[in-house]
Formats: sequence, C-alpha cells, structure tokens
Amino acid sequence: MDTFHEAMETAGVFALWERDTHEPDVEKPRSWSWQVMDPLITAAIGQTSMAAAERRVLVLSDPSIRQGASYGACGNLAVNLQVLMPGERARPHRHTMHALRFVLEGRGVTTIVEGKRCVMNPGDMILTPGWTWHEHVHEGTERSVWIDALDVPFQRYLKNGVFEPGPAHDVATLPADAAFSAAGFSPAATIAMPYSPMFRYPWEDAVQALASITPAADGSRRLRYINPTTGGPVMSTIDCYLLALATGRDTTAYRVNSNSVYVVIEGEGVTRIGETRTTWRKHDVFTLPQGNWISHCATSRDAKLFEISDREIVRKLELLREEIAT
Repeated sequence: MDTFHEAMETAGVFALWERDTHEPDVEKPRSWSWQVMDPLITAAIGQTSMAAAERRVLVLSDPSIRQGASYGACGNLAVNLQVLMPGERARPHRHTMHALRFVLEGRGVTTIVEGKRCVMNPGDMILTPGWTWHEHVHEGTERSVWIDALDVPFQRYLKNGVFEPGPAHDVATLPADAAFSAAGFSPAATIAMPYSPMFRYPWEDAVQALASITPAADGSRRLRYINPTTGGPVMSTIDCYLLALATGRDTTAYRVNSNSVYVVIEGEGVTRIGETRTTWRKHDVFTLPQGNWISHCATSRDAKLFEISDREIVRKLELLREEIAT
C-alpha cells in the first residue's frame, strides 16, 4: 500500500474513481425444493419444542445478501417455513416488521391478530402487519406448515427492527373481516390504513376471483391482494399476487427493478430468470431478483403461483422501472 492509500485508510476515506460502478449489485436466483425442505421440517420438529423456541422456523437464506444478523431470501424480503404441531401454541409477540403467512398444508391452526381469530387453511393468506400482536394456536390433528414472508432486510437496513414479547396489551379495535367480504362495500366509518384491516384472505375467495379474470394474451390470469381501504397493497412494504398459467404457453417476458419470491401452490413448470432456468413443482419456493427478464411456462394443468414482492418500496420511492417484451 502506497503512502497516499495509507493516509486515506487512516483518515477513513477512499478514492471514488477506484471503486465507482454504475452497475447495480446483482443477486442470483435461488430456489428451495419441497422435496428437500419437507424432511428438514420433519427433523426440525424433533429438534426444538415450542416451550423453548419463540417460533419453530427454518429461514430460507441467501448468504450473499446477509443483512446484519438476519438473512434475506431476495432483495428486501425474508422468507421462512414455519411448522406447528397439534396442541402447540406459538406465544404472542409483536414487531415492527410487516409479515404475512401463506398456508401450505394442515388445518386446525388459528392465528390471532390484534384479537381477531384467523383460521389457517391451505392456500389462505394471513396478515400480521407491523406492530400488531399475533400468536398461533393449533387445535387440529395434523402438522401445519406455512410460509412466513417479512420485510426484515429492509427494516434492518433502516435499523428499525423492534421486538416485544407478550402478553398482548393495547390491542387495537378493528372491523371484522366480514365487513369487507362483499366487493365494493366497506364500513362507512373506515379510514384509509397503511395496512389492510382484513387479516385473512381465504383461498376459496382468491380462486373464485382469479377464475373471473379475463385471461391475458398469453393465457395467464393475475390477481392482486389489496387493502380494501385504499385499493393498494395489503401492507406498505409487501405486495402480493396470485398467478394462474395456461399449460404449455410462455408468459410475456418482463423485467422490473423490484424483487419477488414465488411459492408454487399447484402444478409444475419452468421459469426463466435471466440466464437461469428454474423448474418447479408444488410447494417449491424460488426467487426473482430485480433486473432479470422473467417468463413462466406451466408444464401441467392448473399451475398457480403465489407472488410476494417488494415492488411497493421501490414504487413509493419513485424509482420503479418496468419493461415488457414486445
């Protein structure tokens, strides 16, 4: 090291011209096969009890995007697999991170969010927005597994990760989910909120709405989960979609500078993410890092994908860029 660079190091500075690049950091696509994850979930049950653990969670991590003590799955998103067994209870807590649950298998679990009881059946999405009290109770007879998705990397970057254990107190009074169950109607006294006051999005309702959508030119149907008080995303930092694919047809390629994680609900297929070709089947999870050209193709009937995106973060900063192939 020469004298100039030694002096810069001592002063805590560096020469911009030696490091400057106009190319953004690029994450590589990652995938987690259910065939691999299922036995790990089974093993995790024997490794810890709910008396000892806050949550029995396996974190889907990409070490290349480590944020402090937490790992992210893609961009501003962290994704986990959580399992609860019959008779178990995950005690109440709250945190500043926005989170959602998407149920993969099992019945009998209820998530209690700000005092509202949300049944968890396969395909249901349950919201636990930032700083809402939530807990999980299993009163059924079979293993229950669900996806957790949180904005942990984003919150960690802002040094905003605050956690409070229960018991719950100062619980908010919110309208019942049923008050928003009919399209086009909401309680007259409802005010716009930064997150949806409807915490449970049942699978049967999502499928019915999806089937009513006119297919795009490529045969696909895409549904957005919304906050009924604003018409926008369910939470301010996390946007969710449901995609149904036409068998054997490539979707129109697109690219965007936000990040997504996909969960395979039904069917099989392949997704092209830049130069990467990811094959998938039921309950697999894979990432779509920003900046890649994306195209999906179902190789079986009834393929459906659940998308979790940090698009809203980028959009609200007025940095969103989207392109569609012509």
